Amino acid sequence: MTETTTFEVSQDILASLKVGIKDLIQSMRLVAAIAYFQDKKLSLGKAAELAGLNRLCFMDILAQKGIVIFDYDESVAESELRSSL
Repeated sequence: MTETTTFEVSQDILASLKVGIKDLIQSMRLVAAIAYFQDKKLSLGKAAELAGLNRLCFMDILAQKGIVIFDYDESVAESELRSSL
């Protein structure tokens, strides 16, 4: 099940951004997905879904933007590594 939302964007804004409405929508979905992922409000998979991308594509975009995908505390990571040996 999905929900639909709409809002108005002036032609001036589209012209300033030099994008069409479809590109603006895709860009807004991606920006929202990244923000929710960084705020830990959405998992990687759900954020990718919001962006309209598969996980690998979303991960590639995050990497290109220098966004940490796996945020482990160093001591936790060391503990997990030691326990797996």
